[in-house]
Amino acid sequence: MPVSPFLRLWRGPVLRAELLKTFWLALPLMLGQLSSMLMGLAGTLMTGRLGETALAASGIAGVIYAISMLLVWGSIRMIPTPVAKAHELRDGEKVRTLLGAGLLLALILVIVCGSLLRLGIQYFDLLRQDPEVGRMAVDYLKIIIYCMPVLILFAVLVNFVDAFSYVRLTMYVSFFGLALDVTLNWLFMFGHFGLPRMGINAIAMNTGISHAVMATVLAGILWRKNELQYFHTARTTFRAVWAQTRLFIRYGVPSALQILVEFAAFGAGTVIIGQISKTEQAAHQIALNLISVTYVTIMGISTAGMIRIGQALAYNSRVRIWLAGVATLTLAMLIITVPAVLFLSVPRGIMWLYIDDPKVIGIGATLLIFAGLFQLADAAQASSISLLRALNDVLAPSAISFVAFWLIGLPLGYWLAVYQGWNAKGIWMGYLVALILQALAFAGRFFKLVQQRNIA
Repeated sequence: MPVSPFLRLWRGPVLRAELLKTFWLALPLMLGQLSSMLMGLAGTLMTGRLGETALAASGIAGVIYAISMLLVWGSIRMIPTPVAKAHELRDGEKVRTLLGAGLLLALILVIVCGSLLRLGIQYFDLLRQDPEVGRMAVDYLKIIIYCMPVLILFAVLVNFVDAFSYVRLTMYVSFFGLALDVTLNWLFMFGHFGLPRMGINAIAMNTGISHAVMATVLAGILWRKNELQYFHTARTTFRAVWAQTRLFIRYGVPSALQILVEFAAFGAGTVIIGQISKTEQAAHQIALNLISVTYVTIMGISTAGMIRIGQALAYNSRVRIWLAGVATLTLAMLIITVPAVLFLSVPRGIMWLYIDDPKVIGIGATLLIFAGLFQLADAAQASSISLLRALNDVLAPSAISFVAFWLIGLPLGYWLAVYQGWNAKGIWMGYLVALILQALAFAGRFFKLVQQRNIA
C-alpha cells in the first residue's frame, strides 16, 4: 500500500529539522513577547501601590486603549509573511515596497486609531465610572493619544525586523525597553529624586518614551545591517506602495474583526460572571491573568510560523508550507503542555500564590482545571489562525470565530452559568467548547488550503 508523501515527512528527519528551526526562531520571539507582558505587569504592580482608585482607572483606561488598537494588532499581523518571502528571494524592490507600505499603514493607523481613542475619551461618561476613576482614566488616555505614533511605528518596525529573522536583536531591544520603562515609572510615578509625582500618567508618558527609543533602535537596525543593503539601493513607486498598503488594509481589517470577536466574547463572559458574585469574578480574573501569561509563548510561536510560511512561499513549495504548518502546530502544543499540566496538577497551589481567600481559591482551582484543557485548545487555534493569515485567509476565520463564540460557546456558557448553576465554570465551559471548535476548523482549513495550492 503506497504511503502518502506527507506521512513520510511526518515520520522522517525533515520534520524534526523544521521543528528545530521553528523553535530557535520562536524562542527569542517568545521572550520578546514576555518582556511586553512584564512591562504591563510591572506597571500594574506599581499602580497597586497608588491605591484602588488608580488601579481601577488604569484598568478601564487599558480596556479603552485596547479597543482602539484592535485594528493595529490585526493589520500588523499581515506584515511578517510577505516580508519574509521577499527577503528570502532578496527581492529589493519588493522589500522596499513593503517597507514603504508598512510606514504608510502606520500613518493611516495613527489617524484612525487616534480618532477612535478621542471618541472613547469624549464619550467616557457613558461608562458611568466613579468620578475620580473617570478623571484619572481620561487624563491617562489624553497622554496615550500623543504616544500612539511611536507605539504604532514600533509595532510595524518590530514585525519587519522579525521577518528578516533578526529575532535575537528584537528580543534584546524589548528587554532594554522593559528596563527603561520600569526605571522611568519608578522615578516619575512616585516622584523620586525630586521629580514630579505623576501617578498613572507616568505610565502613559513612559510607554511613549520607551517605545520611541525602541523604534529608533529598530530603524537603525534596518538601515545599518549589511545584509539588508540589497533593498537600500532598490527603487519603488508610490503606486506600488499604495497598492501594497491597500492589501495590508484589505486583509488586516478582517483579521482585526476576528480578534474583536474573541475579545468581545471574553469581555461578555466577564460581565456575566460579575453579575453572579464578586467571589466568582475574583477567581475568574486570576484564571484569565494566568492564561494571558502563557499566551505570550503561543504568540511567539505563531509569529515564527508566519515567518517560516513566508520563507516557504518564496520557493512555491507546498511541502515546505505543510512542514512549516505542522511544525508550528506541534511546537505550540508541546510547549503549552507544561503550563497545562501545572494547571491540572496543582491548581490550588497556583491560586494560593495570588490570594489566601479560601472561597476564591476553591472556585479558582476548579477554573484552572478548565484552563488546563483551555490551554491546549487555545494553542491549537491561535497557531492555526496565524497560519491562515500567512496564506491571506482572513474572511472565513472571522466567520468561524463568530459562530464558535457567539452562536455556540457564549450561549452555552450563559445557559450553564445562569440556568444550571455552574456560575463561572459554565462560562469557562463555553470558552472551552468555542476554542475546540475553532482549533478544529482553523487547522482543518489550513491543511485543506495547502493541499489545494497549485504548486509543487
